[in-house]
Amino acid sequence: ADRAAAAATIATAERAAGLKAGAKPLVRARALHAAARKARAARMYTRASALYERARELYLTTGRRTPARACLTALQDIYLITGTYSATRADMLEALAAMYPTVPADRRAAWLDLPSTESLRWDGVKHYFTDVPINLAYRDVELFQTLPDHVAGYEHAYDMLRSYIADGLAAPPWQPYAEPRVYDFTQTLAVPRAELPATGDLRAWLPVPIIGGPQSDVRITGMDPVTWVDRPPSIADQIGLVTFRVPLAELDDDLRLSFNVHYAHSAQYFKIRPSSVDPYDTDAAYYRRYTASRGNTRITPAIRRTARRVAGSAKNPYYQARRLYRYVLDEVKYSFMPHLALWPRGQAESVYVHQRKYGDCGAQSMYFTALCRSLGIPARTTGGFQTFKGTPSGHFWAEFYLPGYGWIPVDPTAATLVDYLETVPPADKAAFHDFFFGSQDDLRLVVQKDTDLPLIPRATMRPALPLAVQMPAATCDSFTDGVPGFVLGEYWAFE
Repeated sequence: ADRAAAAATIATAERAAGLKAGAKPLVRARALHAAARKARAARMYTRASALYERARELYLTTGRRTPARACLTALQDIYLITGTYSATRADMLEALAAMYPTVPADRRAAWLDLPSTESLRWDGVKHYFTDVPINLAYRDVELFQTLPDHVAGYEHAYDMLRSYIADGLAAPPWQPYAEPRVYDFTQTLAVPRAELPATGDLRAWLPVPIIGGPQSDVRITGMDPVTWVDRPPSIADQIGLVTFRVPLAELDDDLRLSFNVHYAHSAQYFKIRPSSVDPYDTDAAYYRRYTASRGNTRITPAIRRTARRVAGSAKNPYYQARRLYRYVLDEVKYSFMPHLALWPRGQAESVYVHQRKYGDCGAQSMYFTALCRSLGIPARTTGGFQTFKGTPSGHFWAEFYLPGYGWIPVDPTAATLVDYLETVPPADKAAFHDFFFGSQDDLRLVVQKDTDLPLIPRATMRPALPLAVQMPAATCDSFTDGVPGFVLGEYWAFE
């Protein structure tokens, strides 16, 4: 049925373009490509996918690899968008009933009509963001209390992290880095051969630690096999990656790769005297780079106005950054983000958070970073993973730069987890908030110093999530069924 519908879509598009029987493949490809772009703009994604796929096939028959690759990227973008907003109203009502069985049905239904509930109309039907059910709890502390497993997880994280507050108070003011904690993890990739195309060029990038700041003694050991490894790990660069390239025509068996990751990471306890902060060297490379508007850390006039209003009369960058941090804590609710659908639709994360006042760890941090940069404070969104539960789990936080001190850690997401715990006294919550402005635990693994960094080596196609590498990033010029990074992610472990 799907093939028949696709054939009908292609035939209709060719008639609309005035193509005659026997038209040359390149002429047909260009006409179908134009029709696909029009269908995508109208969010008729099923129609657009059929047109892109056929246009790609025709381009390849004529040797036009560049437009064929553009069609493939568009197909993967549509896959990301429709996968992110995949739930119909009936699907979502069923999911809400399963998660909140004690909430009356009419109230659950009303949630779907809230302006804040993320949805997207495509193929003429309203679809909902798959994480709407849990996001409702993150935005309502009382509703969160109805999820005992989530409350227990936050209690565990709080109990683990609050011990660092006392350690920070006892730390000497001249030593911001504590004794490092040593880690050893194993990263494995084991993909069944049947999950990969028969031919084509598969490029993949796996995240590894980098050297710098609180992180040291980085070593990648025990690589097995080395057959497909493309170049040495980039542990001394801005983003840490092990890259490999697989000519799929030469791959007879399952794709297997494993290596060990060793590193040390220190807790950070910065004790800053604002009066001792030196002026910025505005001509320095770091200053130009980390005060710029780019990628997902976009600075709009509205963001700049907000930063100036929040900073008020404060002129010292320390006090300015502290006010911006408090603003993010008070105004931005934690929520999972439709990351995979934003970039294909041209939406920057900092702008999305500014407009909606919702965001997860990376989005909150990119918003804080954009606010700082708009005031001339160098800032970046740094991260990779946290190890609160013993194994690496994706996480991002922010850092801003103070001359004479260096990069100061700021984690608005970790700070606000305590707000969901009703048994924690207000004074303890305030102390927890204060800690994550200038201090940080050692339960981290830094993979990249900023978001939107190019892969090493640079990708010739766009990966699924350009802003971060928290799972394998991958491209493949013959992968038409889904997104290669997702397939690799299903068979990837970091533990």
